[in-house]
Amino acid sequence: MSEVARIAGLVAALGSVEESDADSVLVHIGTTRASIRVLELADDLDVVSVTQLVARAVTNDERLRDLLEERGAALSFGSLRRSSPHERHTDVLLSYAFPLGELADVPLLTVLHLVLAGGSSLAEDLA
Repeated sequence: MSEVARIAGLVAALGSVEESDADSVLVHIGTTRASIRVLELADDLDVVSVTQLVARAVTNDERLRDLLEERGAALSFGSLRRSSPHERHTDVLLSYAFPLGELADVPLLTVLHLVLAGGSSLAEDLA
């Protein structure tokens, strides 16, 4: 079983898996959607990359910038960004990456749950 297929099976416990192929899995968590990929950076170095669409077309104002700065400072290995930082409206994306290593299913699911739940929580704050 590929690592992407393994992840697709695991994240089905967190939300609905919308698509899965050899390269990625798309999962719906609350009001958000996330693409999860496994990237081989070098021999024996696979990295899980998560990109979560937290909000679409939100007003790009000072409140949003302050909230993203505050929440972004609390992320260990991730980042929050606005897709259009100079436009009136923007999408908000959460990007996260971590080494897959030898993570067993439960620890891997735990990390994915923490990341995706954080994005879902932010989406609720932006609603």
